[in-house]
Amino acid sequence: MGKGERRRLIVGWVIAALLVAFLLVGGRYLWLTMMATEGDVPAVSSIPLPEDAEIISTKRDCASGGCWIEITVRPAPGSSPQELAEEIGATPQLEIPGNLVDPRTIWVRAEPGGSFLTLQADYFSQTWVP
Repeated sequence: MGKGERRRLIVGWVIAALLVAFLLVGGRYLWLTMMATEGDVPAVSSIPLPEDAEIISTKRDCASGGCWIEITVRPAPGSSPQELAEEIGATPQLEIPGNLVDPRTIWVRAEPGGSFLTLQADYFSQTWVP
């Protein structure tokens, strides 16, 4: 096999690998778009909480138009629920852009109350406008 043939073979394999990767990523996006339902909720792990914040409970709720996950969080000792909401950027609403694995945007709202912070995360909310 000559040097030119080897180069063409390598280029062909690289192009084939890129095409397969493009088809897999495109297929994943199409799957998430076409198979999306009102019942889809984001994973709790997708919300950027500080290490010292403690998740007390999670609950999935649904109503007309979609479902969301409600997460009750205890702030770190010496921190208030309002400070935790400000730390994660959910005052009044946090927008977590999609990524390569899941291109959907996650919307997070924070409701400080008592000694806990209640977060509601979903895929269907819109940008908060005062």
